[in-house]
Amino acid sequence: MDAKLLTLVVVGVFLCTPMAFVDTDAADPGFDITDDDGNVFHFEGAANKIVACGLGTVLTIADAGAISKIVGVDKYSTYEYTKNEKLKDLDSIDLKSFYGETNHSGIKTELINMVDSGKLSLDDPIILTTYEANKILKEDLLDLGFTHVLRWATTSLGSYDDLISFVKNVTMIATGEEGTTIRDMESKVDQVTSVVSNIPEDKMSKALTVWCSASGDVKVTNKGISHSMIGVCNATHVGYDDSKGSYYGDVNTVISLLEENPGTVIFLSDKWASSGKTIEDFRNEILAGNTDFKIVQMGPQWNNYCPESADGLLEMAKALYPEEFGVTPEDDPTNSNGNGNMTM
Repeated sequence: MDAKLLTLVVVGVFLCTPMAFVDTDAADPGFDITDDDGNVFHFEGAANKIVACGLGTVLTIADAGAISKIVGVDKYSTYEYTKNEKLKDLDSIDLKSFYGETNHSGIKTELINMVDSGKLSLDDPIILTTYEANKILKEDLLDLGFTHVLRWATTSLGSYDDLISFVKNVTMIATGEEGTTIRDMESKVDQVTSVVSNIPEDKMSKALTVWCSASGDVKVTNKGISHSMIGVCNATHVGYDDSKGSYYGDVNTVISLLEENPGTVIFLSDKWASSGKTIEDFRNEILAGNTDFKIVQMGPQWNNYCPESADGLLEMAKALYPEEFGVTPEDDPTNSNGNGNMTM
């Protein structure tokens, strides 16, 4: 075929073919985050400044490498209160307690002052967790003109996936991407589930999570993060009662459950250790010296909405199924009879 004729044919084909052009400027950048109230908030990109209520939130942002973006926190998330080394460089305003509504007026006044002084804008995200009263505070802040007030009801938990989703959302707000934090959490969860999924029902370990205080009060930790962690570990939570709240019972309840369930692994809340108490203190003061049960002291952030909870999940799984995770008797700080201590 003549070259000129071939050229005309090709041009004709292009002229007869509908062409689709994409307007790249029309593409909507950013991402959407949906909070526990079902509200959808759009972000053009990573936040520049963040107000955070809840230690789990603050630690998640710190783990994402964005601690410098935090400009306001509740009193229980400060370095002075927690002495957590990850918060040593935290430079933010202490907004005091978010518990109840007593300090709501002070919080709102301080946030408005921060806007007036340029330390915050009405479009910067405010992340509220932990306290039920924050639902009221959220509405008040939205009425004041703040546009990105997100709330998560972290006092209860449906599944461990909800915790990972929360960490993912907060990390996205802080950095604009999931980053290595989420991948590391999911890797630990996959490691646990890949091992425990093969445990037959008649070989499932038993676990009991116990809330403790320095004064010696104990309760069964019922609903929440630790319950979901036991579920991921494919163990039986012997103290779980769907009809009861997050905590219930007393020392007699704990002892009764242990008598009914020999071989149960006891997980102590971090409050026991933070009050200066040891596992041996629990064994002597609560169990009257009974050495038939393995006792594990939980770390301070195992039961929190932050990446460190995945580390706790892996350690709980190892305590419940040491052989399956390759923990030999020599490596296990407890012996085969459950005697001894395990402090993570």
